[in-house]
Amino acid sequence: MASLLLVAALVLLAAQWFRPWNPAPGLQPLLLASGLVTALLAGLLWHLSGRLNALQKRESNDQRLLAEVFDAVPAAVALFDSDDRLLLCNGDFRKLYAPLAEQIVPGASFESLLRMAVARGLVPEAAGREEAWIEARLAARRRPGPPIVRQLANGSWRRIVEERLPDGRLLAHSVDITELHTRQQALEAARSEGDAARRASELATARLQDAIEALPAGFELYDAEDRLLMTNSVMRSMYPLVADLTQAQPSFEEMLRALHARGGMPQLPDDDALDAWLKARQADRHAATALPATAPGVRQAGHRWIRSHERRTREGGVVGIRVDVTEIEEQRAAAEQASTRLIDAIEALPEAFVLFDADDRIVAFNSRYPALYADSAGAIRVGARFEDLLRHGLASGQFPQARGREEAWLQERLEWHRNPGGPIVQELPGNRWLRIDERRTRDGGIAGVRTEVTELVRREQELSELNRQLDGLNAELERLSETDTLTGLANRRRFDRQLAAELTHASERGEAVALLLFDVDHFKRYNDHYGHPAGDTCLQRVAALLLACTRPGETLARWGGEEFAMLLPQTTAEQARQRAQDCLAALEATALPHAGSLLAAHLTLSAGLASTLGLDPCSPHALLQAADAALYRAKQAGRRRVAS
Repeated sequence: MASLLLVAALVLLAAQWFRPWNPAPGLQPLLLASGLVTALLAGLLWHLSGRLNALQKRESNDQRLLAEVFDAVPAAVALFDSDDRLLLCNGDFRKLYAPLAEQIVPGASFESLLRMAVARGLVPEAAGREEAWIEARLAARRRPGPPIVRQLANGSWRRIVEERLPDGRLLAHSVDITELHTRQQALEAARSEGDAARRASELATARLQDAIEALPAGFELYDAEDRLLMTNSVMRSMYPLVADLTQAQPSFEEMLRALHARGGMPQLPDDDALDAWLKARQADRHAATALPATAPGVRQAGHRWIRSHERRTREGGVVGIRVDVTEIEEQRAAAEQASTRLIDAIEALPEAFVLFDADDRIVAFNSRYPALYADSAGAIRVGARFEDLLRHGLASGQFPQARGREEAWLQERLEWHRNPGGPIVQELPGNRWLRIDERRTRDGGIAGVRTEVTELVRREQELSELNRQLDGLNAELERLSETDTLTGLANRRRFDRQLAAELTHASERGEAVALLLFDVDHFKRYNDHYGHPAGDTCLQRVAALLLACTRPGETLARWGGEEFAMLLPQTTAEQARQRAQDCLAALEATALPHAGSLLAAHLTLSAGLASTLGLDPCSPHALLQAADAALYRAKQAGRRRVAS
């Protein structure tokens, strides 16, 4: 680019001197100046271009050098993106997984590489449980934790560290710790060999130091004179106030006095308290060959909690292990406080409360719970199974609802308990009642609340009984309001309602309905001759006779005075006429005396017949009018007959 600009500038300058075209005199200086500026810019770009090329070459050399250094790192290093796909890795990583060389390319997923490694036997510990091991390894990788120590197929041991970067990528590196592992094994062998271990004390001490330094807990070793011989970095980080003294091999007492002087033992306010505490501490420390672990709870500087374990060595020294349990202690204290609050809250509930775990065993309950189930109170304890409580209650007759069907009731109650829905009401002896509400907890347990609703249920029972009695009275009142008091037949009110309903149904079904009106012939003469009480008896006997002729689904009513109406659904006119003739014949056959009759020596009937077929309009009123007119015609024709 710079070369092109330089050439353009020279051409422009030459044009000013050699071209035949003569620009205006005022433009020549401007063109000359522009050419000079262009030339200067071209020269500058030429220089910068050279520098840029040099920098690019230098950067390329740096990148190559960086790649060489990356490949030369004595550890397997790989970088994966946020989707766990390989971005880059070094030579040690490829060498470590040489059997997968063709698959170790940018973009390869960690899971695919892992599955191929397992399939090719590169992970001995996965043998026989490949899929479970892969799932566990993937789960651990999603949330990287402590370093992983693993033996490879070639017998070497690797320490693998994975760390999630802020942008979601994952950096993994591993180093060969075969030598350290071998040292640890050798150290264990040295300890078991006794005399051989003592002859190799310097080597054993070095190996021990390596192992101690790798411990996740604080370590300290005192000799028989109670002077500090060895600590690790974790121990020094626990006691930063006296970490500088460890190289001077102070005595145990000197260390504690220095720690106290530097403010590391706030629980001991002065020297007198320190002296008393040291005396007791030293007595414990030197009392026996096996020292008991000191109780946790000694608060150190910085408000940390340290759990201490000490053991006497065979040479008379003391080995101490210090574990920082601050988080555990804080969590325990918080859990105890939360548990206490929860227990207080549960106990303060006015209802009975019980909590079952995922195995359906009692975890907690308040005093109200066994108070409600007095017959089962002896069996109600932490750890008791719900089914056992039910069976205990059934054996003592605690559940009246289960009488006669105990096993079926038990299965129903267990099913509802294990799959709780809405509340249920449970009866207890003495007409006592409980409302039971149960819900599943997130961990698979069941929380239940029992509320005594005896008073409410008894009121409901009383109300139900009153409603039942009221329903009976209303039904009786309704019956009386629609019943003829003399004959016990339906009265005209009930008949009118039934007639309207039957006509509606018949219209919907396209069926015929017939109506018969009966009249006792010369009934006034009967009353005049026998008297009204005998007349009432006569009407009752006629009603009973007609009722005997009535079939199911038909309605017989006292229409008024000595008249009766018979409603015949799904009946044609001819069928109704035959029924009317049967009724008249039945009364004739009884031969009830009627001395005042002008027709016969016994009672007789006249009947009027009407049918909905051909009736227009077809209404209750029209049908009654038609039947009444037919009855009138029967009387006009001499009575003792059926007319239509």
